[in-house]
Amino acid sequence: MTRLKPVFWMTLVLSIVTLIVMIFILMQPTNEKLLIKVPEKNGLRDTVINISSDDQESVKESEPVKEKEPVTERTIDDPEVADLALQIAKAKRVLKQVKVACFITTQPSMIRSKLAAVSNTWAPRIDKIFYLMTDNKTMNISFPNLLLVNITNDRQHLTEKTVFAFKYLYKHHLNEFEWFLKADDDSYIIVENLKYLLSQYNSSKPIYLGHHFKHYSQNGYMSGGGSYVLSREALRLLVENGYNVPGRCRQKGGAEDIETGRCLTKAGALVHSSVDNRDRESFHPMNIYGYIIGPLPKWIVNYDRNQAKVGNDCCSQLTISFHYTGPKLMSTLDFLLYRTSVYGRNLDYGRLKNFFKLGTVPPPGPETKIIPYFFEKREDYYKNATAWRLRNNTVL
Repeated sequence: MTRLKPVFWMTLVLSIVTLIVMIFILMQPTNEKLLIKVPEKNGLRDTVINISSDDQESVKESEPVKEKEPVTERTIDDPEVADLALQIAKAKRVLKQVKVACFITTQPSMIRSKLAAVSNTWAPRIDKIFYLMTDNKTMNISFPNLLLVNITNDRQHLTEKTVFAFKYLYKHHLNEFEWFLKADDDSYIIVENLKYLLSQYNSSKPIYLGHHFKHYSQNGYMSGGGSYVLSREALRLLVENGYNVPGRCRQKGGAEDIETGRCLTKAGALVHSSVDNRDRESFHPMNIYGYIIGPLPKWIVNYDRNQAKVGNDCCSQLTISFHYTGPKLMSTLDFLLYRTSVYGRNLDYGRLKNFFKLGTVPPPGPETKIIPYFFEKREDYYKNATAWRLRNNTVL
């Protein structure tokens, strides 16, 4: 039997490999190049994106159900996200139209950690932000938007700092902004959702919004850590009918969120709803773990005006805030919300009509179990509301 030469076997193997490679290439979808015009400061630049023919067919099939937006707004001109395939016309519109000023009470030791995280995530989306802290003359403090005060740096003086901040905003920025947000240095705010909710309300009305606790006042108060919002008219009433009336509101000591809520009610501001049409909260006094995984602390369950929920139905689809969000978690949340997407899942804007349960929230009736404030009785909150509003609140 004649033995085949090694050259023959090598040629045969190479031929088979070549055939396999050619079949594999023919089975792959053809690639075409899609040219997209991306806005720049000095005109348009051309960006070439590789997109398969299969992808082009799926895009064409989905076009009839897409919301109609100008082609030039399919990409964002913000350098931070210019590389993302986003439609942000509505987000840009609400960010531009609704004007919000914010202050955060903090301390110098948080500059390199919590304040850096806030400044690098949600703060740039707010129109104006102030970081209120005690002026430590022994330290060389350098950070943007600091508001330094000569008030002792501890929790017992948070009410005093908050009063200072609201008076400062009233004096210098009342007519510049429509809404005024108070947040903590470990609060995370989804600004677009906040502004969308606020766009449904009228800032010329005395509106007080946030995560509603039911205790210590005629109509409770909003969680400070979950953040709360005052309309322009509510801020005006807080200062003119509250702080400026001797004895009406406690301006030192106590818990700042409780004292602010009590003063707002005494001054004539009204609690308004921020829950959605499925009674899910949009402001949250705990972090995202507590609401998704649980359990929530018992005090939260006992304080909530609305029933606290854990799990998939814990939080509104248009959630606004979470508290106790450290720098690492804050950066993670911000990345997931603003740098990633799920293919094929787009917000159905048509179903956002009547998404939030808007309107005033009446004070709880006598059947509601609430904890009264110092030297007050539950009956004081619903039997004679006028007398309660006029009572001296500074004598304990």
